[in-house]
Amino acid sequence: ARLSSRPFPLLRLAGGSRSALALLRELSLSPPSLSGRWGGPERRGTHRGARPGAMIYGSRHEDALELVTGIPEHVSEAVRRCGISTCHKLLSVSELELVEMLDMFLSDVRELVALVSAACAPSPQTAQQLLRSGALSTGIDELDAHLGGGLRLGSVTEIVGPSSVGKTQLCLAVTAEALVVGHSQSAGVVYVDTERSFCAVRLMALIKRALQKHGVVADTDELMFRVNVISGDGWEGYEQCLHRLQAQLQGQQATTLLVVDSIAAPARGHFERSKLVERQRILAGHTALFKSIAEDERMAVLVTNQVMALSHMQSDAVDDGVRDLARIHGLDEDLSACLGTSWAHCVNVRLVMQFHAEDSQPKGRRHHELRELRVAKANFCAERTFPFTVTESGLESASVVATPPFS
Repeated sequence: ARLSSRPFPLLRLAGGSRSALALLRELSLSPPSLSGRWGGPERRGTHRGARPGAMIYGSRHEDALELVTGIPEHVSEAVRRCGISTCHKLLSVSELELVEMLDMFLSDVRELVALVSAACAPSPQTAQQLLRSGALSTGIDELDAHLGGGLRLGSVTEIVGPSSVGKTQLCLAVTAEALVVGHSQSAGVVYVDTERSFCAVRLMALIKRALQKHGVVADTDELMFRVNVISGDGWEGYEQCLHRLQAQLQGQQATTLLVVDSIAAPARGHFERSKLVERQRILAGHTALFKSIAEDERMAVLVTNQVMALSHMQSDAVDDGVRDLARIHGLDEDLSACLGTSWAHCVNVRLVMQFHAEDSQPKGRRHHELRELRVAKANFCAERTFPFTVTESGLESASVVATPPFS
């Protein structure tokens, strides 16, 4: 059977990210239980995190053995001497071969295999548990109702749209909702910012309005402190963000939302057209990491993606299925989501944001325009379009907007 992944245990690193409150203050504003000789009934093999490049479609069996806890040092040293560096290699060798290679008793070999297997095997869930998994509100009531409550925990949701359409605004709005709704459980958010578009001032304003909306009394500074922002420039910075991401999630006591804004910017700038196959392979591994995090930690993962002119794509790369799934009808020309077909099939839900085609206002005032958000891909609901605008209160349905547009 294909081995999958397990939750990350908690472990905080001293640096590598900043809270939203710290960013705000920089602006000078107000703030299988196993028994045996290796451990008792409470001791079990766990996974200390995964290397993003080693993730293969949700499986951690390719990860280094050193990431598995509970293995005695002398056993780890014996395994390293034999050239076994990953869980996959160890689990591919028979027990009798391991006895000979490691010069260990059969009982010790079996306990080693049990520890590694426990660290790689998925935790089973019942259908009732999945039904009660919950969701995070987007701030657009009609969209939330269509999605069954909002962004589902345990899944990866992608936002696709042109520049300035409101992708980051939606990310910040969902962040504020997650903090306010989950304040009693000390809910936290990890925000990976690759475009330097995170705005602490805007998030503070959205949190205050979310507190009023839900009638919740909470300290806004404390809520801002629960948002850990990890920033990086370019592809190398993005990969470093992924490495710090796992440690950051381990340091969050109750993380309910992971935001990656965006994944397209570093990928498009790093990979040339001749390296598209390599890009797709690496991004598939990153998507597997996001899915693993979403499923294991029971959190919502929200990633943003950019668009490109459909005419710039090679004709053999644009089939009818991709057109139906990824096309965005912009103001001037047809656009397609970046990162290709493989990426499109990896995400669980795709939300397409676009400017309203009939809006006649000049492009220089696009923050005043009517927008549309379309559910383009979801296996639990039909495709549907929702008009909205970006206001001081966040994203609101165009049919109920009563506050002035955000500028």
